[in-house]
Amino acid sequence: MTEETELGADLANVSEGVLGELTKRVQDIDNNYRAVAEKMGQLYMCADENKVASLTRRLDKPMRNASDNEQTFSAILEELRMQANRSP
Repeated sequence: MTEETELGADLANVSEGVLGELTKRVQDIDNNYRAVAEKMGQLYMCADENKVASLTRRLDKPMRNASDNEQTFSAILEELRMQANRSP
């Protein structure tokens, strides 16, 4: 069973109120990850433009992690929204 399938099965067993609360919390985290990723990108561009190569090298991994995390939360949020649309 994939993570998405497992999440969908679990979400089918929660109340609409719980689903709404989970969605709200994941949305908040997703928004924060987007803001952090944007700020990190701005920092990276500033360091790159000013030839601070050691900083850009150190930012590579955190930027990839932030992007991966944001994509994960976006996928979870989409699954929560899909489940909410299925609810009667």
